[in-house]
Amino acid sequence: MQKLLIAGVVVIVAGVAGFLGWQHFAGPTAPAAADASNAPDTSHPIDSPLAKQQPDDLVLGSADAPITMIEYSSLSCPHCARFQKDVLPRIKTDFIDTGKVKLISRDFPLNKPAIQAALFAHCVPSMRFYAIEDVLFQTQDQWLVENATDALAQIAATAGMDRATFDACQANKDAETKIVKSRKDAEDTFKVNATPTFIINGVKLEGEQSYDDLKALFAKLAPSGS
Repeated sequence: MQKLLIAGVVVIVAGVAGFLGWQHFAGPTAPAAADASNAPDTSHPIDSPLAKQQPDDLVLGSADAPITMIEYSSLSCPHCARFQKDVLPRIKTDFIDTGKVKLISRDFPLNKPAIQAALFAHCVPSMRFYAIEDVLFQTQDQWLVENATDALAQIAATAGMDRATFDACQANKDAETKIVKSRKDAEDTFKVNATPTFIINGVKLEGEQSYDDLKALFAKLAPSGS
């Protein structure tokens, strides 16, 4: 089983290389896909500093992109994983890589394994964060097991992190506090209660979003002439 897990992760790590360059605490369940007939209200965006890029945010895309797309997600959320697999690659190609949109991924852990996975993802160099996040979403069914710690350690080893470093990352209480605070800030500021939830230039979208719905929203939010 361990050899199969490691082999699977090796394949996934290679595939996403180009993508760059306690107890379980109670958490909400992730919603199904949003109803496309309910168009988001862009006339009253949420006015909060957290709706904009923060100094410690990890950004995919140009920091100067006119549209800020914040995703609150849990690494244990299957809906988030499906969005990452089916929608985000097209968004990246058409909007992020072209400088129109920047993506900020923020933690909204639903359970202890999600916190453990986030601790690992935030322990790699920042330039590798999104690639590791992609690996963790793609291998959800392999590390969301009874012993998530050992399963995540295997993935970390495949990514070049030794067990001592991995264990130190897991024991980092400051990092854990920051991850949990991200969830609380989202609950307090944006009333987030499920994953994924998106804040796009202050416009809140709950649940999985289709490529076409996001494209339409980007068109509404884009500066005139762009």
